[in-house]
Amino acid sequence: MQTEEQRELYGGWADNWPADAAELLDGYSGTWWIGGGWAVDATAGGSRPHGDLDIVIPRGELSLLRGWLGGRWQLWCAFQGAIKPLLPHDSDVLPLGTSSIWLRRSAYGQWEYQVLLDPSDGEIWRFRRDTAVTMPLDEALVERDGIRYALPQIVLAYAAADRSDDETLEAALPQLDADARAWLSERIPADHAWQARLAES
Repeated sequence: MQTEEQRELYGGWADNWPADAAELLDGYSGTWWIGGGWAVDATAGGSRPHGDLDIVIPRGELSLLRGWLGGRWQLWCAFQGAIKPLLPHDSDVLPLGTSSIWLRRSAYGQWEYQVLLDPSDGEIWRFRRDTAVTMPLDEALVERDGIRYALPQIVLAYAAADRSDDETLEAALPQLDADARAWLSERIPADHAWQARLAES
């Protein structure tokens, strides 16, 4: 969730749903899926408030996405706690540390989508924090109502960096079988507080 301090500094986020992202990308020829808390809820069947909607694309398809969006949206690079506009004439060489692109329609509107730039491609999923960790993309995603979402254990592998994000853990844990728990256990530090929960039967 967005804090009041972040809202004051950067502005608020629209209350978008995965179906809105599907409408935005209807006809888009590239690869995309939904990550973050929305992905956990899609597989758990729940619905919690979320601070933003994370669309994930392969980093190598940024140019394709920019062409699709055309001049209808403002694109901003998010990097190292800062944001910078990505103007139509700018190259795809982004500021060092850029991990996502924020979208809004104009300076007078709210932010609409956060587009996470992933090291995966159209066939292989790669863990952003250790690209040696891979799996076939089709096995890393699950489809619900025509929209693809990251598996819960993948979402948790990223959420684990925020050691206070127990809400996401509680929502996702019932969906994890023994193999998924073992996979996640290997992705997070041995002293992480979640290890004890993952070891529970």
